[in-house]
Amino acid sequence: MKITKYEIDLLNVKAADACLIHFYDENENDYVVLVDAGNYSDGKTIIDFIKARYKKNRIDLAICSHCDKDHFGGFIYLLEQIRDNTKDKIEIAEFWVHDPADHILLGQVKRITKTETLKVRARSVFDLGAKNMLDILDGLTHKINWVEPFSDAGDHSKQPYSAFAFDSHIEVIGPSVSYYESLVPNFRNELDCKDYTTSEEEDSTVTLKEGKVYSKTLDDAGDDPSSHNQSSVIFVFKPDDAKIFLFMGDAGRAAIDNLKYTQDKNTIKNVYWLKVPHHGSKYNLDNDMISYIKPSISYISTEKIGCYLSQAVVNALKQCGEGVYSTHKHGNIWYHIGTNARTDYSSATSL
Repeated sequence: MKITKYEIDLLNVKAADACLIHFYDENENDYVVLVDAGNYSDGKTIIDFIKARYKKNRIDLAICSHCDKDHFGGFIYLLEQIRDNTKDKIEIAEFWVHDPADHILLGQVKRITKTETLKVRARSVFDLGAKNMLDILDGLTHKINWVEPFSDAGDHSKQPYSAFAFDSHIEVIGPSVSYYESLVPNFRNELDCKDYTTSEEEDSTVTLKEGKVYSKTLDDAGDDPSSHNQSSVIFVFKPDDAKIFLFMGDAGRAAIDNLKYTQDKNTIKNVYWLKVPHHGSKYNLDNDMISYIKPSISYISTEKIGCYLSQAVVNALKQCGEGVYSTHKHGNIWYHIGTNARTDYSSATSL
């Protein structure tokens, strides 16, 4: 497969995530990848967008980065349409999502002594009211090819894991199986939950020191303690024009530090395009990470500065690259190479 014609749409779903990669191979066959699906109410928006913009009734690959409802909620809506065979439905060929129930053992959770109870408890991170995304996925009559994305999938060849898609144009670089399994017992642990809001008085000054960005605010913030966020699927999209597009879910420093392979760490150095993790929170990108990743272009999905999004993060990213763009300012954001122009879109300006 050769990819030189593609577009990326970051949908305006407020403080949630929903991103689409739409690309063409050398024979003009096109493919749709959905990366996260926002909240439940965003599911309809995603379906309508794919049908209207891409003229498609199929998602070739759906990737759920991790078990927070602002990332998986919309998938429940999509799966319900498939299950109920509604006129709204859009088929999904392959689904990448972790199943925590397969990565935890009896004894790792207090007061649970039965395997079935443990499975229900582990999967409850994908609950939305009385609905559970993994249970819906399991119960579909028309089965979707469900695999778990891990960077070291090749070391576990007997498991339904994957690290690559579309002739390696999509490559998973995190998490590894062992790192994910170290996080699962702490899912639902909110004891160290951060306050992700920021104040107008927060110091957003960023300077350059020996070619690296420095912000005292980012230096003082510390890493995101959420096991959910650190378990995020980290992957790159690699078209044939040598550009690297990095997707981090809501991962933070610990997730990057625990990348298993040296080549994966090298892959995320000086990338072309970054989907900024966790809506631009100061707890998910520090000075060293921004200086290392050094994206030319950064895309942020958020509601407003102060709600997750830190001005210090924006300023640090601006020091590194050509532009920083956010849905809170522009609505839907579109990046494209070789695809037809959209007359109802205008040029975006950097924050």
